[in-house]
Amino acid sequence: MDFGEMKKCEVRIYAYPWNGDKEIPSHELLRRAVGRYLGREIEDCTVCRKEEHDKPYIEELPDVHFSISHSGGYWVCAFCDAEVGLDLQEVRTAREEQVARRFFHPAEIAWLEEHGFGEFSRLWAHKESYVKYTGTGLREGLDYFSVVDGELEVCQQEIQFREGFHMVVTTERDALVFLTENNEEAF
Repeated sequence: MDFGEMKKCEVRIYAYPWNGDKEIPSHELLRRAVGRYLGREIEDCTVCRKEEHDKPYIEELPDVHFSISHSGGYWVCAFCDAEVGLDLQEVRTAREEQVARRFFHPAEIAWLEEHGFGEFSRLWAHKESYVKYTGTGLREGLDYFSVVDGELEVCQQEIQFREGFHMVVTTERDALVFLTENNEEAF
């Protein structure tokens, strides 16, 4: 056994059909999902930030790291014992080339020129997952880093979800990822 090797982290993702319903708000889905993750009922789930631009955390469970995304009628949340970023993007067409040229890193624009701007949603999911992982969000833009040149010192994994979607998880090191899709009865 090589003791120099880092143990893989474990990421649990919970997916729920959701259209931004007021009946079941996102914070209620988070409370239910964290309860499933921990295997026990969670009464309170207060999402906080130390400073305005810090990563959110659950006040009652500060050691539980999470990342939420929603797109195309789905709400998803990843949990890990270390920092995690998650993004879900429904593939849509909407001026991909213009948006990429305005907001993406030059290496990514070159990559899209080579592979086609139809890959825009895939790159967007990688970029959003990374900024959720770091906690920077979109406030610093998306052009100061590239997800295509191998310079990021993180592990990004594409997760098979559904046709027409890209899901990406970002962690510090290689991760075992488990996806649980839930319907109303099971959740």
